[in-house]
Amino acid sequence: MRGRMSRTLSCEPPLRKPTPLSNRLNGLLSMLSVLDHPGFLGRALGATQQNRANPGDGRETNIEKWMAFCDMFQKDIENINLLATVLLTANFSFLAIQSIDAQGLSYWPQRLSYTSLLSAMGSILMGLAVRTPRFFTAHSSEYFQIMVLVLGFPFELFLYSVFFFITALVVHFVTHTAKFQFAAAILIFSLVFVCLGLYWLVTEPQEKDLCLGSC
Repeated sequence: MRGRMSRTLSCEPPLRKPTPLSNRLNGLLSMLSVLDHPGFLGRALGATQQNRANPGDGRETNIEKWMAFCDMFQKDIENINLLATVLLTANFSFLAIQSIDAQGLSYWPQRLSYTSLLSAMGSILMGLAVRTPRFFTAHSSEYFQIMVLVLGFPFELFLYSVFFFITALVVHFVTHTAKFQFAAAILIFSLVFVCLGLYWLVTEPQEKDLCLGSC
């Protein structure tokens, strides 16, 4: 826009930044296992906290940054709930397949699909509960960890739901000796993991600057 200076940043990804190996492995593991969502939430929530004028008085919450965090979090929850609803539909469709339904509840793919369905329902319910976060100040590290855990639980349940649904499909393929489908699943998800690793290597998290820094 005219009269407004553009803001620029230089990315410092793990490939360029000297970081201890343990930190790199933890970051990569977080990306591959939970898509770095807990880290994303922790960094964004941490940006809303600041020390009081007198360090001995503890911490306080920056209201402007808190409001920006709430807006960002609500959009995140809306996306998670939408995807969890799609996964619910996928599980219902899977369970309605005649060859799946005829096997009964002892059939492992059916058990896994029901677990996926319940996880998706839990994700939606938890998302509705925390879609507008209650006001929070990190009076201690325990307070902060609890808040990150609770706010991240809808996403974690959704991720569990995805995992159980994929496992149900793979077990079904193996049970019926569907070699082509099984090989396709291995290839596709191997590529997903490779791309996630490469993505983590060449990027840097900037929630504090890009999401909340404009406040």
